[in-house]
Amino acid sequence: MSNENREEDIFENEEIKNREETPEKKGRRINFHIIILAVIVLLAGISFYRLYRWNQGGKLELPDNTENTEDLDVETLDMIIPMDAAALEGREDDGVTTILCLGNNPFSDDRGDEGLSTMIAQKTGAVVYDCSFPDSTAACKNPVYDPNYTKDHFNLYYVVESFRNNEFTAINSIAGDEADPRYQEGVDIMKTVDMDKVDVIIIMYDSTDYNVGSPAEDLNNPGNVSTFTGGLRVALNNIRTTWPYIRVYLMSPTYAQAMDEEGNLSNGTITDFGNGPLVHYVYKESEVAMDCGVSFIDNYFGTINEDNYEEYMKDYMRYNVAGREKLADRIATIINQNLGSSGQE
Repeated sequence: MSNENREEDIFENEEIKNREETPEKKGRRINFHIIILAVIVLLAGISFYRLYRWNQGGKLELPDNTENTEDLDVETLDMIIPMDAAALEGREDDGVTTILCLGNNPFSDDRGDEGLSTMIAQKTGAVVYDCSFPDSTAACKNPVYDPNYTKDHFNLYYVVESFRNNEFTAINSIAGDEADPRYQEGVDIMKTVDMDKVDVIIIMYDSTDYNVGSPAEDLNNPGNVSTFTGGLRVALNNIRTTWPYIRVYLMSPTYAQAMDEEGNLSNGTITDFGNGPLVHYVYKESEVAMDCGVSFIDNYFGTINEDNYEEYMKDYMRYNVAGREKLADRIATIINQNLGSSGQE
């Protein structure tokens, strides 16, 4: 046998011997790459399944339309500010609560036994003066008085100025030219008010500003009285400066429908005539109340809303007797609960 064949036999015998001396390990060696790949595939599968189920959606439980939901809590924008006792220092309490009502149709539509101001008087025991004017607005028509449009005198800013100056000649003359007697009635009541005895001012304008297109605000001039918020802001600040001892309650409009130029009605919550929907005016009004430090009563969500308006309104924006009663209940409850001051126990 050649040396080459002998070496091959020796090598082969050594390899057999080594396999006999080293027993084969049980199982197979773990491959971590395969494990990682398996985990990735598993996670991808779970994600795909969840995405599939999400796209399929779930079963929609329809609401029970027969269920009575009137007692469910509603988040309102109410902000009731207690009277600062310091503002009442030196003022003698005559023992009579005197309320001055400013605004438009919620008050002026009826000054009789079924009128809003009369109901407030009955529910609070207060003396109430109704100095409102039909179809007037919180905004003036013009930023500066224009003698060609004298009816601006019935809008909030000029009404407050008449009281501040104790001057009613101009507004009385203009009211005398109006065919609607409610204008003269409002002025006649204005002339009898003693502001030194007034304890509370209630201001409420319905959706007229929204429906006639008063701009909601002027971002470059917050005091622009020809805008809804500007007219409110200037009048409120003047009231607070002139009569710091008077509590002021700014009442928002309720829900109302919108009417376009063709007489078509739509939802005021979503209909925008160019200055925002009605609910935009409500939110802006609440901001003005906060800026001026007066109480705000949210009638839009808290009194007459989309769900109940048909029961309380006689048309798309005016209130029936039941509607005025509901408004009176709300403001009277708040007034009766807040006649004290922050400095009194």
